Amino acid sequence: MSHMRFGALALAAFVVSGCSTPFGLSNLGGETSSLSAADRTFISQAAYGSLAEVQLGELAQQQASSPQVREFGRTMVTEHTQMNEDLIKVASAKGVTPPSSPDPGRADVADMLEQLSGQEFDRQYIQQQLIDHQLSETLFENQAENGQDVELRQFARRYEPVIERHVEMLRRMSSQRVSSN
Repeated sequence: MSHMRFGALALAAFVVSGCSTPFGLSNLGGETSSLSAADRTFISQAAYGSLAEVQLGELAQQQASSPQVREFGRTMVTEHTQMNEDLIKVASAKGVTPPSSPDPGRADVADMLEQLSGQEFDRQYIQQQLIDHQLSETLFENQAENGQDVELRQFARRYEPVIERHVEMLRRMSSQRVSSN
C-alpha cells in the first residue's frame, strides 16, 4: 500500500465519518474522543497488527522447526506486547479503546498457520510476517509524518525503528532459507 493510497483512504475516512467510526470499527468508542478518524484508524490498525504478532509469535515458539524462527517468535511476543500496552495507554488517555483481538484477516492467517509445522511452518510464517511488518512499517511511517495527534505521532516515531528492525530480521531469515539445523 503506497503512502498516497493510505493517505487518500485516511482522508476519505476523515471526510466521510461525521460521527460514525471509520471502516465500521464500532468498538473504537470514538464518540468520546477528539481524535481525527485517521488517528483512530491508526490506533485500530496498529493494535490489530501487534495482537496478531503476539498470537503468531506464540505459535512460532510451539511449531517452528528452526531455533532462529522460534527465537524470532519469542521476540515478537515480548516487543509487540510492550508496543500494544503503550498504545493502549496513549489511546485510553484520549477516550479510545483499541481492539482486543486480531482482525478477521489476520485471524484467518493464524488458523492457516496452525495447520502447519516444521519447515513448512517456518517458510509460511516468515513470508507472512514479512508482508505484515512491511504493512506496519508503512502505517507507522505515515503516522509519524502525518498524524494529527502529537502523542500518537511520538508513539509511531518511537516504534518505527523497532518495526524496521523486525523487517530486517525477517529479510535475513528469508534470504537464508532457514534450515532446521
